[in-house]
Amino acid sequence: MQEPNGVIDLVADDEAGAVALARRYLSYFQGTVPGWEAHDVRRLRHVVPENRVRVYDVRRAVELIADVGSVLELRPRFGVGVITALARVEGRPVGLLASNPAHLGGAIDADAADKAARFLQLCDAHGLPVVSLVDTPGSWSARSPNATRPSATSAGSSSPAAI
Repeated sequence: MQEPNGVIDLVADDEAGAVALARRYLSYFQGTVPGWEAHDVRRLRHVVPENRVRVYDVRRAVELIADVGSVLELRPRFGVGVITALARVEGRPVGLLASNPAHLGGAIDADAADKAARFLQLCDAHGLPVVSLVDTPGSWSARSPNATRPSATSAGSSSPAAI
């Protein structure tokens, strides 16, 4: 119930899953780990299509940039215009922030801006470098007549300030 509102970073099925997620989450704030394995970077060539009007799965790019099995996406059902994840690159923990071209063509709406700003604060607080994948036409400034929150531009979002 709270996950789509952005209140919860991770959701577990049960107590054992919650403990495993908590351990994994906290591991990113404990420094570099030995024994990492990288993906074949040549596979990245096929993630973004040559035709710029084609939509692609940015999560695939995130997975291939990071070490094998190291991506932990935070708030996947909130602010879907931006992907936020903790990951490792060559064993070193990083924050990965990526605009999502499959949602509003990559435009950043209010929820996505809020999600990005909070994620950047988390990374800053723990000294994690941030890898940004940007493919966006800009901010989503239109306001729906049913909206309960202001648009990204009218909200005075702290996302640009955080970046």
